[in-house]
This record gives sequence, structure tokens and C-alpha cells, in this order.
Amino acid sequence: RSEYRLVCRQDNADRRLMEKGAALGLVTDARVAEMRAAYDASEAEMARLRATYIAPRDGVNALLISRGTSPVSSGVSLAELLRRPELDYDALAAIDPARPPLSRKVTEQVEIEIKYEGYIDRQLRELAEQQRLESRALPEGIDYSGIQTLRIEARQKLDRVRPRTLGQASRISGVSPADIGALIVYLSMGGLHHEL
Repeated sequence: RSEYRLVCRQDNADRRLMEKGAALGLVTDARVAEMRAAYDASEAEMARLRATYIAPRDGVNALLISRGTSPVSSGVSLAELLRRPELDYDALAAIDPARPPLSRKVTEQVEIEIKYEGYIDRQLRELAEQQRLESRALPEGIDYSGIQTLRIEARQKLDRVRPRTLGQASRISGVSPADIGALIVYLSMGGLHHEL
């Protein structure tokens, strides 16, 4: 089970794991090069879609209306259009004559990355925050029962488990994100000075 399902998707498993497999001798260099080329192509295509603006001409709006989405009144990027739920990469071909020939895997990757870009970015920020918490140590002598801003259940569980880092504390069942926030505030305000 993954907490970061948009980042750890099945369609990008090769990108996340293939080089590790190559380092272990399980994947050939040629296969790694092929994977890198595919992801380079998807990055280039996403950049092109973000930079290509379409004017609100009749053919564009006719396509949008036929697909059940609202017409545009000003220039819009192909990436913005692709984010609309009613449209997919293939549907935009009619208004995108400069489109390069790409494999199905690349176009699927482009579509997923652009449609879910905001959610993926948010999850990457959450992941970075989790990694930051993972490295922030909790002092050994902390008296959780004396931190009034923690819920009672959190105080009891933290006192029983005695996590070494905020990351470990965040994975304890019964310790909420609000409790972690309260711990961060407590530590940043020097709440432990009297205990050390």
C-alpha cells in the first residue's frame, strides 16, 4: 500500500525502479536507455503542450462543444485544454497539426502527467514534508503528557511508543497531522528547555 499513489503509479514504475534494477544487474543498459528516451520524449511533449497556444477560432470551439466542454473566448494552451475531463490527448489531434509522432506509452504518460499535475505536485510537496519530518529528531526526555495542545490519545500513544523522529511519530495510529503540528510548534517554541 502506498500513501503517495499519484507519485508511485503503475505506469511510472519503470522510471522509479529501472535504474535500481540496472545497478543490481537485472536490467540491460539498452533497456534503461530506451526508458530514458521515452521519458525525455514525454517531457518534451509536455513542454510543447504548455507552450502551444490555440486561438479561439471556429474549428477549435466546434471541437470543444462536440466533446461536451465549453468553448474558449481567448487563447488557451493545449495543456490547459488537456486538463479538461472531457478531452484526451487523441481528441486534440484535430487542432494540433504540429504534434510529433509518439508511442502510445509516451502519449499516455503525457496525458496522465498533465491531467493530474496539480495533484501530483501537491503529493510531491507532502512527500518532501514527510522526508523533512523523518529527519527531525525528537528529544529523548520529552514529556508528552505535559504538552496540553496534543490530544489525550496522542499523548498516551507517543509516551508509550517513544518515537525518535517526527516522521516516526506521524505514522503512529492515533496521532493525527494536527498532533504533529502541535509537536512542531512545541519544539520550535523551545518547549523542551525546562526538561533538558
